[in-house]
Amino acid sequence: MNKLTKKEIYSYLTKNLLVILGTVILAFGSAVFLIPFDLVMGGTSGIAIIIKSCFPQGLDSATVDVYINIAVAVITWALFFIGLIFLGKDFAAKTLLSTIVYPLVFPLLSMLVDPDVLGGYFYLQGNAHQELVLVFAGVMGGILLGAGCAIAFLGGGTTGGTDIIAFLICKFFPKLKISQVTFF
Repeated sequence: MNKLTKKEIYSYLTKNLLVILGTVILAFGSAVFLIPFDLVMGGTSGIAIIIKSCFPQGLDSATVDVYINIAVAVITWALFFIGLIFLGKDFAAKTLLSTIVYPLVFPLLSMLVDPDVLGGYFYLQGNAHQELVLVFAGVMGGILLGAGCAIAFLGGGTTGGTDIIAFLICKFFPKLKISQVTFF
């Protein structure tokens, strides 16, 4: 059995930490800036917003949040298994970490938008300048989603979710670049 060198171990740990960091940044951007304002920027958070709009208006927001968290987890895991089947074990190993981290971190970060958490620091909905806050949320959400994906890609992984669809498309259309497909 081959022994790993310190450099190989360091590289492996660094790459995994980048995937985790990228996933947490992505989840933060989705939970704090996109979902509370129903901003669809793609990915599983965009799917969650679409699902959220299907619920009746009078339904308790805590109940809706539970359904959204379940939907995000189910979609994330379903896409992971599709990636495993069509893209193989190597891809699955690189994506598994993010697929585990995102559904665990997302509900925790979703709690930050409650006005009673951290003194309402991340509660942006009650601001008098709602149009400006909406633009701010869109810009910040986009920056954080892009940064999160880039950091995870830098670590050699993906953020799971709809990134898997982009990788599938690139597998069947090899002339396309993953960045272009993800952007589209």
